Amino acid sequence: MRTNKRAVVVGIFVTLGLIFLLTGILVIGDLHQTFIRKIKVVTLFDDVSGLQVGNNIWFSGVKIGSISSLEFYAQTKVKVVMKLEEKAQQYIRKDAFVKLSTDGLIGNKILIIYGGSSKSPQVEEGDTLDVEKTFTSEDMINTLQENNKNFLAITNDF
Repeated sequence: MRTNKRAVVVGIFVTLGLIFLLTGILVIGDLHQTFIRKIKVVTLFDDVSGLQVGNNIWFSGVKIGSISSLEFYAQTKVKVVMKLEEKAQQYIRKDAFVKLSTDGLIGNKILIIYGGSSKSPQVEEGDTLDVEKTFTSEDMINTLQENNKNFLAITNDF
């Protein structure tokens, strides 16, 4: 009698443990969108400015994927592999552009996909999207420093 009681209690605890484990796997899988079908698309950057694996990808203000990997490519390029939700594939065209941006004022780096003409076919698995060069705050500071040097040279000539 006592042995049966112990076996029942152990069985209940094992069952509860398995239920918690299964629930945890499903919750974490949903957070990382493990169960959503995705396609891989590539883009090549000269400078990723702190972009990291796992950062978000946006299209028309909607999060549609994340950065899968960052790899060096050729001598001066960085290959960014993006995992995009398959349901967004029909809206993204092969002639669309990718630009690097930030999420908020001092937030994480994100990629934004935009543009593309309706005449162009939709993006497919393994396609490469073009990059739009954007000015960073560092570029603006360097330009201001050059302007200051030029202004100083002009005022010295007077």
